[in-house]
Amino acid sequence: KRLSSSLHPLGVDLPTRLDANSLHARMAFRRALRSLSSQANQLRPATAGGRRAWKREAIEAMGLTLSEFREEMKLVGHKPFRADQIWKWIYQKGEYNVKNMTNIASRDHDSLSERFRLHPDIIPHPFVSEDGTRKWRLELDDGKSVETVYIPGWVLDEEEGKARRGAVCVSSQVGCTLKCKFCHTGSMDKKILRNLSASEIISQIMCAKSHLGDWDHDDVYAANRSVTHLVFMGMGEPLYNYHNVRQAIGILTENDGLRFSKRRITLSTSGVVPGIANMARDGVDVLLAVSLHAPDNALRSSIMDINRMFPIEDLMAACVDFGSKPAKRITFEYVMLDGVNDSLAHAEQLAELLLRYKIHAFVNLIPFNPWPGSPYKTSSNNRVHAFLKVLEGYDDPLLRAAVRWPKGRDIGAACGQLATPS
Repeated sequence: KRLSSSLHPLGVDLPTRLDANSLHARMAFRRALRSLSSQANQLRPATAGGRRAWKREAIEAMGLTLSEFREEMKLVGHKPFRADQIWKWIYQKGEYNVKNMTNIASRDHDSLSERFRLHPDIIPHPFVSEDGTRKWRLELDDGKSVETVYIPGWVLDEEEGKARRGAVCVSSQVGCTLKCKFCHTGSMDKKILRNLSASEIISQIMCAKSHLGDWDHDDVYAANRSVTHLVFMGMGEPLYNYHNVRQAIGILTENDGLRFSKRRITLSTSGVVPGIANMARDGVDVLLAVSLHAPDNALRSSIMDINRMFPIEDLMAACVDFGSKPAKRITFEYVMLDGVNDSLAHAEQLAELLLRYKIHAFVNLIPFNPWPGSPYKTSSNNRVHAFLKVLEGYDDPLLRAAVRWPKGRDIGAACGQLATPS
């Protein structure tokens, strides 16, 4: 009621009673706040002819779903179909300049360019590994930066034969709110930490596709495109930036846009239990990966502070509630730290933990990737293989395991190595 009464003078109406957990409530609040934003928050003071004037800020188009883009298009006086046209130019052709969009009347160019910003102001600095991995340090418009990685690879499909596969590792925050002791991102200065907007998240994928030539195909959905999978495994904890990450996923999976399958998007969390519950509640039906890294609370708390807030029992219960099945396994990431968590006893504990909760699990063993100042060493290859053999020895259909061998180490692009200068 307080929110409704405060918005009413501005011409924004809300139902008198809302159930905060209902879809209707969330949609009503969203419509109201977006309307308020369009009427008030997009105005800012500017100087014109020595007098104080008001100028409308450009709307970040890349952070909008298609339906939201249509609504914004109507609010600024254009036909909604203009949103569909621009949307296809951006996400099917990689074009951001309205003047190059041949099906948009020239008389609308200036108005659309003024009202909408089609791409964030991001400057990419590329790095290329000897193994083909690529990394971009993206300088954002506030001077802060994040890193994005492209990991090339091939996958053998029984029906289609050998098909191209390449994953973009996406960041969700500048820095990270957590201080996992084996992760370089967690060592960054907390003063530069902030969440990325939905448009800044999506621009990472757009940057990778541009540099890899994905827009050169006549069919943007061609099987031989470079970017086929997305993994939210870059800098930051995605579930501590839940709203913007969920918004970005919605845009990435739109049929007329980039059209990524939800089965080709993986979100990795350090174990934010309420966030996993939010995903289940909101139908964020992408693949889930959990950074586990230890089979018991004492060891996990010693290397991951978050375990003191969300212990393993709560985390496993959240995974059970999220749901798993043979075609939709939950991935459990396990960094191999020499002499810390890599004994054969640890392998047995890990297998028994996952089987106890009857989760369809895929364990990703990750040899530790060193970074400057890290206190850890990488487990030997023999130890990694022995650990894997213990997991495979259980021969249970619930449990699968493999080793994620490092890529991009020489450019600081391997798992756990991402960090930007303070």
